[in-house]
Amino acid sequence: MRNIIKALDERVLLSDAPMARSLDMSSLDVERDLYGNAATLAVLNITRPNLVFKAHQKHLLAGADIVRTNSLDISPLSLKGSELEQEAFILNYKAAEIASEAVDSVAGHGRRRFVLGIIRDTGWTAGPAEVVEAISLQAEALLAGGVDGLLLDCLPGIGRIQPIVTGARKALSAHGYHGAALFLQQNRDEAGTNYSSHVLSQVDGVVRYRPGFAKVAKDVENWIDQEKVNLIGGGASVSDIVQLDGILRGLAEDRLRPLQSWTKEIAPADRFEPVSSWNHYDEDKELALT
Repeated sequence: MRNIIKALDERVLLSDAPMARSLDMSSLDVERDLYGNAATLAVLNITRPNLVFKAHQKHLLAGADIVRTNSLDISPLSLKGSELEQEAFILNYKAAEIASEAVDSVAGHGRRRFVLGIIRDTGWTAGPAEVVEAISLQAEALLAGGVDGLLLDCLPGIGRIQPIVTGARKALSAHGYHGAALFLQQNRDEAGTNYSSHVLSQVDGVVRYRPGFAKVAKDVENWIDQEKVNLIGGGASVSDIVQLDGILRGLAEDRLRPLQSWTKEIAPADRFEPVSSWNHYDEDKELALT
């Protein structure tokens, strides 16, 4: 079966739009739905799971290959400020479960989509041992909820990178989640900074991510050819995902998703497994935009 490691190694994939831009905030009651903290959108995983589910579902119907869990800023360390650290496991578990259910709810027609569990370093003031335990708990919850892989969003070269990786690996090994992948994320402003070879040896790969706000195909083409990007964000809305999906199709040799440059050097496009058959393209676009 095709897995997320192979997919990101061979193709340039499209992710969803940020959850904060996908929800109608005017429909939320801050006290009831967000426990009085408008900045902690992950609380909706418990209070309004249907809203999170529908956002993921629309992104998938619009053309996203990957949905990211609604789990930014909800490690136990990040939740201390809002006194929600005791809810860290259930918040992350529900984030993964909702995203996985959204993937299962959209007919595949031969297509494989993936769920990435997001773990972000928000600059905690904590010692290495505390970071390891916090990340291990968050990672374990995301894995238990059904993610295909973990994505560690942290800066190369910081002192916390090793405890973060160690915590994630601890969760992966402790409960036998050997089928799940572990990635580091490299953002645009970090393109000149590399992770050490020691850190890279402990993960399955690097997701070279760019937010998908490009309006013309040339921008995306430059990201792929010059920056070796393998994951493009879905912009700010469902319509952005639709547009970027079309751009990526137009750049692809087989009209599916562009191949990574290394694949072009060893075999023609039809020798590599496509992301999907995508026969449902037009039908899903109509559903996503309704």
